[in-house]
Amino acid sequence: MFKLTPLAAAVLILASTQTLADDSVSTQDQSGNVNIANVYQIDASQASTIQTQRGDGNDAAAVQQVTNNPIEQTQEGTQNAGYADQLYESTGAIVQKQNGSFNGTHASQSTGYDNQALQQQLGEGNFSFIIQESQIGAQATTYQSGSNNEANIEQLFSGSNNNALVIQTGMGQFAAAEHLNYLNGQIEINQNGDGNWAYAEQGEGIGGNVNVIQDGMLNSVEVWQDSQVGSRAGITQSGDSNETVADQSFGESNLTTILQIGGGNAIYADQFESNNSTTNLFQDGQGNLALTYQTGENQSLVVSSVGDDNKVYASDWQGPQHGGQFGSNQRAEIYQDGTGNTANLTQKDISQHTQLSQSGYGNQASVSQSDAYNELYFEQNGTDNILVADQRGTENLGSGTSSGTGNIVELEQSGSGNQSYTYQLYGDTNLASIKQTDGVNMAYITQGGSANQANVDQSGHNMNATIQQTGTRNQASVLQQ
Repeated sequence: MFKLTPLAAAVLILASTQTLADDSVSTQDQSGNVNIANVYQIDASQASTIQTQRGDGNDAAAVQQVTNNPIEQTQEGTQNAGYADQLYESTGAIVQKQNGSFNGTHASQSTGYDNQALQQQLGEGNFSFIIQESQIGAQATTYQSGSNNEANIEQLFSGSNNNALVIQTGMGQFAAAEHLNYLNGQIEINQNGDGNWAYAEQGEGIGGNVNVIQDGMLNSVEVWQDSQVGSRAGITQSGDSNETVADQSFGESNLTTILQIGGGNAIYADQFESNNSTTNLFQDGQGNLALTYQTGENQSLVVSSVGDDNKVYASDWQGPQHGGQFGSNQRAEIYQDGTGNTANLTQKDISQHTQLSQSGYGNQASVSQSDAYNELYFEQNGTDNILVADQRGTENLGSGTSSGTGNIVELEQSGSGNQSYTYQLYGDTNLASIKQTDGVNMAYITQGGSANQANVDQSGHNMNATIQQTGTRNQASVLQQ
C-alpha cells in the first residue's frame, strides 16, 4: 500500500523502530488500525519529528541527519502515506498534511540547507512529490484539494532562493515544476477544473519567472526557459482543451505572455536564440491557432485573435505555411477579429515591421519581408479578402485598407525607398496589383465597386502613378520604366 520509491522502502525497513540522536525529540501519535510510523535521526542537533495519524492503513516515515528543524506529518483518513527526508539540512523544515483517502506525499531536501517544503492534500487519490537536492534557501509548496491530482516539484543541484508553488483543485490535474541550476527562480502553477496538465522548467538562467493559471477542463501547458537571463512567461487559459507550448531557448531578457479564453485554442511560441525578444499572444474565442518563431536580436511579436478559427502562421518548422522572424530588430503586430481569418508572416534580416489587422470572415494575409527597414501597414475588413505582400530591399513602405468581399491586393517591392498606398473602400472582387523595383517610386490605387482591376508596374527611379476606380469592371494598367 505504501507507494514510495525503493529508497523510501529501504528507510522503512532500516527504521522499523525509533532511533533517536542526541538532543532529538520524536513524538508519534497513532489511532486506528494498521498504522506504521518510523523515525530515523542521526547527528541531528535538536531535531524533532512529530507524526500524527488517524484512520486505517496509514504509513509515515521521517529521516533526519545533520538537521536543525522539525519534520511534521499529519494524516487523517485511510491508506495515506507520507515520507520526509532532510539529510544535511540546517534550519530546514518539512510539513506534510493529508486529509482523505488514497493520498501519498514524498519530500526530500538532501545536501543543501535552509530549505522548506510544505505539502497539504485534501480529497482522495492525490499524490505529491518534492525533492530539493543541493538547494540553498529554496521553498516548495503543494496544495491539493479534490481527487486524483498529482504534483511534482524538483529544484535540484546547485541553485538557491528558488520558489515553487503548485495549487490544484478539481480532479485529475497534473503539475510538474523544475529549476535545475537556477538562482532566484519562481514557478507558480495554479489549476482549477478537471484534467488539466502543466509542466514548467527553468534551465540555466537567472531571475526567471513562470506563472501558469488554468481554469476549465483538459487544458495543457508546457513552459521551458532554457539558458535565459531575466525571462518571464505568464500563461492563463480559461475554457476547455486549450494548448500552449512556450520555449524561450537561449536568449536574454525574454518575455512571453499568453492568454487564451475559450476552447480549443492552441499557441506554440518559440524564441530560439532570442536576444531581448518579446512575444505577446492573446486569443479569445474558439479554435484559434498561433504558431510563432523568433531568432536573432531585439525581436518583438504581438498576436491577438478575437473570434473563432483564426490562424497565425509565423513558424519555420510547423504549420501548413511556414514563416517566422529571423535576424535582428524585427517587429510584427497582427490583430484578427472575426472568424476564419488567416495570417502568414515571414521577416528576415534587419528591422522589418509589419502591422496587420483583419476583421470579418475568411480574410487571408501573406507577408514576407527581407533585407532592411521595410514596413507594411494593412487592414482588411469584410469577407474573403486577400493580401499578398513581398517586400525586399531597403526602406520600402506598403500601406492600405481593403473593405468588402473577395477583394485582392498583390504587392511586390524591391529596391529602395518605394512607397505603395492601396485603398479598396467598398465593393467586391476588386483587384489591385503593384510591382515596384529600383527606387523611390510611388503608387496610389483607390477602388470602390465591383470587379475592378488596377495594375501598376514601376521599374526605374522617381516614378509616380495614381489610379482611381469606382463602378463595375473598370480596368487600368500603368507601366513606368
